[in-house]
Parts: sequence; structure tokens; C-alpha cells
Amino acid sequence: MKGKTLIFALTFIVCGGTSSTPTTTQQESTTTTQQESTTTTQQESTTTTFKVNVNVDPAKFCEDNPDNEQCQGFDQVNQGSGGSLANDDPPFLYNLLITNWGPYEPTTGVSGDFEFKSELQLVFFDEFGRVHSAGTPGAYDNPTFEYKVPRDTLVYIPINGVIDFFQFQPTSSYVQDDWELMIKPARNSDWAVVIDHVVSLSCDRTSRAVCQNPLTVNGEEIYSGMQVKAGDVIGYVGNYEDGEGGSVFGRTEISIGKYVRVGNQQQDFNNFCPTNYLHPSVKDSIQNSVNQIMASYESWSGNTNFYDESNMVAPGCWYSEIYESNGKTTPKK
Repeated sequence: MKGKTLIFALTFIVCGGTSSTPTTTQQESTTTTQQESTTTTQQESTTTTFKVNVNVDPAKFCEDNPDNEQCQGFDQVNQGSGGSLANDDPPFLYNLLITNWGPYEPTTGVSGDFEFKSELQLVFFDEFGRVHSAGTPGAYDNPTFEYKVPRDTLVYIPINGVIDFFQFQPTSSYVQDDWELMIKPARNSDWAVVIDHVVSLSCDRTSRAVCQNPLTVNGEEIYSGMQVKAGDVIGYVGNYEDGEGGSVFGRTEISIGKYVRVGNQQQDFNNFCPTNYLHPSVKDSIQNSVNQIMASYESWSGNTNFYDESNMVAPGCWYSEIYESNGKTTPKK
């Protein structure tokens, strides 16, 4: 969950600290249960087939297709040239950190980077809105896409933008010892994509030793203000201690959202369904991949209602947005 970390990140920026200062966060139980929802709205089909070249330039696409819903509010000149975006312009996601989703092999339980293992009591793909710590005072609606995959799985930068913040997260009450970073489409934007739980490409993922090596992109150590491109490799998935006390698998999380001003400060964060912010050139493909991974898990586990896809507002999303304030989540269909 990003609430506490994101609020800290903002304070960090305002106060002018250094990006390497570690923080500790009180452990929040990652016990997962079957999704419960007091509102069960049948998904309305709004799918529009739109085929585009996967190598299309976003500025050119939106120049040629200004009425496409994905291009509303899009700054054609600036998004294409890497210049400044208005605070209200959301970024396009070109991937969801994980790029190899399948195809699924029923005989092995493997689907791309995902490996379903019965000895691990894990939710390998935690969807946007799944209730974590259900039945406890700390229950919250998961505001991310969270993956539990083998430790050597690569993590890819999902947007064209600038690194705004990063920090190493030492283990306190639960296993971390990995990095979190925030990427914005432009430094003055209220929008941000947060990647939580990543380790450096220079770390040995066969070793269980703590590795604090800095994150790099194309061989260069990251820094605040660094321009990055969608598709660049940022590292390996971070660390995770499974229910058996081991760490065969790692984890990583992606959230896309917008800071909300409370008074004169940006204190709250509104998370949005990731599959609603995909670039048109990859939208159909990635949405199909998310649907496929959920269906594959249900087939593997024998629980065809685990994700209840028919009640989702978009692939992998129970809600269109989840508002975070003071560690509490408020979902909205």
C-alpha cells in the first residue's frame, strides 16, 4: 500500500531532503482474502476496437486521432518532445512493469514471468481493489497492481518521464531491503507513477544477502530529474518473504495516480485503475494479458470465481479509482 510512503515522499520533496534517506514503515499484513464488495455493479461493455502500430509515436497518434478517448487533454507537442505537461495531463502507460504475461502452459503452471506454485500460499497477481488485511482495523483496498514472481524477473519503466523521487527501504517489521521510486510525466505534474519494490540490476538474485546497490538505467545511476523512457529496464523485482518463511519469489507494485491538494499542500493521493491509462498502441494487448493471467490462475487453482471478472470496471480493476488519505482508502466505481 502506498499511502504512507507517498505522503512521506511529498513531504520529502517539500522539505528538500536527499533522495537516499531511508524510512521505515509499520508492517501492514499482506494476508489476502477473497474480494468482498458492498457494491456489485455489472461491468458495462465499452470496448472499442482500435488497431494501431505498436511502434507508433504517441504525439503522432494523438495528432492523427484527436477524438480518441485516450488522447483527451493530451499535449501533443510536449508529450512527443519530452517537454512539460500541464498538471492535469495524465501519462500513458506503455507497460505494467511486467512485460511477459504468457501464454499459459497448464502442464507447468507457468505463464510468462508468472509461476503458479501450490506450495506457496500466494496471490500471484493482486488486482486493483482487492481487500488486504480483511477483517482487521488495518484493512484497506489495494491501490496497486502487485505481482509475486521469481526474484530474477525484470522490471521495466512504464512511462516516458522524469524520475522525481527514490529511496531505499530497509527491512523493519517486514522484509523489504529494496527501492521505491516515483516517475512523473514532467516535474511540475501532479500525476505520478510509483514503482515499489525493485532491486538493482547489479544485485545477485541467487543470493539472500541484502543488496543496497543503486538502481541504474542503461548503465547510469538514477538521480532526481533524470529523463527515462518507457521500456527501459530499471532492475529486478524486490524482496518478499512468503508464508513459509522463504523468499523464492519477489514482488513489485505499480500505481498511477494524482496528488490532491489539501489547503496549500499536496497531502492525499488518488490512485487510478492502471488498465484505464494504457497507451492505445498497447491497450488491447495488455488488457487481454491481464484478463488471461486472471483466467489462467482460476483454471490452475480450480476456483473460477477468484477474481469475479464480470464485476470489474476494467481488466484487473474493481474500481476506477481509490483515494488515499492518512492511510485510509476510499474506492469509487
